[in-house]
Amino acid sequence: MAAGAAGGQASAGGSGALALQLALGAFLLLAIAWPMADLLRRALGDGDLAASPLATALRDPFARRVLWNTLLLGAALAVVGTILATACAYAMTRIDVPWKPLWHFLALLPTISPPILMALGLVLLYGRRGIVTSGLLGMKTTALYGFWGLLVAQAISYFPFAYLLMLNQFRGLDASTEEAARTLGASSWQVLRTVSLPLMAPGLAASALLLFGYSFADLGNPLLLGGDFPVMSAQIYMAIIGMYDVPQGAALAILLLLPAALMFAAHKAIGARMTFAGVGARGAAAARPRGSRRARVAALCLLGGVGAIITLQYATILAGAFTQLFGINHAPTLRHFEAVLARQRGALLDTFMLGVAAAALSVAIGLLIAWVAARTRLRGRWLLDAVAAAPLAIPGTVIGLAFALAFNERPLVLTGTAAIVVLAFVVRSLPYGVRSGVAALDQVHRSLDEASTTMGAGPAATFRRILLPLVRPALLAGMVFAFTRSVTTLSAVIFVVSPHWSLVTPAILSQMDRGDVGEAAALSVLVVLMVLAVVHGVPRLFGPDWRGVRGAGG
Repeated sequence: MAAGAAGGQASAGGSGALALQLALGAFLLLAIAWPMADLLRRALGDGDLAASPLATALRDPFARRVLWNTLLLGAALAVVGTILATACAYAMTRIDVPWKPLWHFLALLPTISPPILMALGLVLLYGRRGIVTSGLLGMKTTALYGFWGLLVAQAISYFPFAYLLMLNQFRGLDASTEEAARTLGASSWQVLRTVSLPLMAPGLAASALLLFGYSFADLGNPLLLGGDFPVMSAQIYMAIIGMYDVPQGAALAILLLLPAALMFAAHKAIGARMTFAGVGARGAAAARPRGSRRARVAALCLLGGVGAIITLQYATILAGAFTQLFGINHAPTLRHFEAVLARQRGALLDTFMLGVAAAALSVAIGLLIAWVAARTRLRGRWLLDAVAAAPLAIPGTVIGLAFALAFNERPLVLTGTAAIVVLAFVVRSLPYGVRSGVAALDQVHRSLDEASTTMGAGPAATFRRILLPLVRPALLAGMVFAFTRSVTTLSAVIFVVSPHWSLVTPAILSQMDRGDVGEAAALSVLVVLMVLAVVHGVPRLFGPDWRGVRGAGG
């Protein structure tokens, strides 16, 4: 009788898990599969493939040139960014240099601000009326606008992500292999070239592909600095906003999606091989920082130079926000902040509220998908995980356009509502929520689930009472990350914003287009302060282990 009751409870729990899987599958079908299928339908036209917008774009010499420019810029960023990230990570982990916490903080600073801020800082410094080009050198040059300006802006914006990856790679290396090479008489350069870098080859490839994908997804920098070097994301924006040519925009979006998806597949394949190591057990503690006096000086110059460049960018934006007209009239003023608070207060509030809502939803949905994928034996759970990871392969511009087109028609019209903005935020952050959820659940031994089931608790009760309290710190970190990613994105929301729900990053772009550089700088300062307040305030408010929430919630 007891066995029958237990069997019935297990069956009920299994049916509950199946219902959850079906609900999550329906959400992914609505939020990811349907918009992308609709975008592909528009790019293929009415059935005549040869006359479709996609085929027309492939035959267009200008479209092919734009695609080549996009690939060239992505490849250049992958090489330059990976070299710079590897050099900085090596200096931080293998060379004894002072003020490492400062260099680490400065290197990560661009991760909490919209990438468009880099373009704004470069315009203020090196534009036609830039403080360096015009003020110091007396030059009226447009050299900033084009390939090199784009490369510099993207390198500053996205290098920190590759730096974090390479930092973890160096810290994870077996210290005994490097010590053995030094014992045999190898110099630091020989150890790096013949031991460390070969072991880190998958990490180097992953870094390059990561930067390649970020370059594809970037929209703000190409719109402000593209000049005579058009790239695909900016052309999609111009086709939709400038020419109202939806078929062409859809075709260009599919052209951008194809190489991005191939890069993602390559990234996944390389990531699966990133766990190889040397023969034998894992070495002792991490390698001790050392280096000759020349190496320490070179490392300090490298880290100091990168820190100075990043600091100069933010200092310039700060100066632009507090001066009458940066580069011409440097009298201090607060009028830009007054204008922003009068005109863009709604954008700041909307960005904060929608970012918080999207962060909570993306983490909650990601954790549920992670639970189904990692803690159940349901058929098709791998497909759920794979579809949830698909947005990693889709540039933000493509997601935004797909949402704007798919949800502008029946059966589901979301145009002009907050729901479409939140949905775009959630889809962009969902893969990270799933991965953080899987990682957090993997740290909780399955014996706890089994013990809970033995005591008579069903899967839902086990999840709510056992797993959820244990993974709350990971949920907090995931929510902060999702919030930061949401409020700093431009490409994913540029097509879905409306007068009813405005956002900060499109407002900054609009102000730059109008020439209101001071207001754009002031709004940029406010959004950075908002992100900093959340990044540093939320952990202090709840504590690293959520004691306050746990106590309040019982």
